[in-house]
Amino acid sequence: MRNQVDVVIVLGASLNRTKASPQTVKNVEKFKDLNFRGPVILSGGFSYQGLTEAAVMYDLLDPEHKESRYFLEQESGSSNDNVQFCLDIIQEHGWKNIMVIDQPLHLYQLKLLFQHYIRLRGLNIKVEFISANPVYGDNIKWWQYSHPWVYNIYLILCTCYYVLKGKITLRDII
Repeated sequence: MRNQVDVVIVLGASLNRTKASPQTVKNVEKFKDLNFRGPVILSGGFSYQGLTEAAVMYDLLDPEHKESRYFLEQESGSSNDNVQFCLDIIQEHGWKNIMVIDQPLHLYQLKLLFQHYIRLRGLNIKVEFISANPVYGDNIKWWQYSHPWVYNIYLILCTCYYVLKGKITLRDII
């Protein structure tokens, strides 16, 4: 699908005051590694002194790459907001194939939320999820295989949280 991607979404992972968190930096680095030249949504509304995650990510990009192809989604305050506000931008432009970049542990939540809102809005959109290197290691395998019960409990709790909050339905999980 990477050859067919219409837009890439890079999610922020908080701020350290006015600087990007280490995970936000990893997410932007993963995007740079893709060498994607199409439109990009930088999503993150968490702010410190008026500076948002999206604005900080934009500043991390090389000056020659700063073009009008960047869309800064700076209103979101949660994963749920990230998905809804990004889908608003996607619908506005008619994009059908999207790629989402974030840390491995957050991708499952995002997958559930994207599935829910794509179905709820009746959209015909394909989503590919790409993991940036997590700050806790170069891959998630140590977490999955060394502590599978912790990882599975995390996934179950995430799922229960979104079901109880009414953000997803059991139909989105199955």
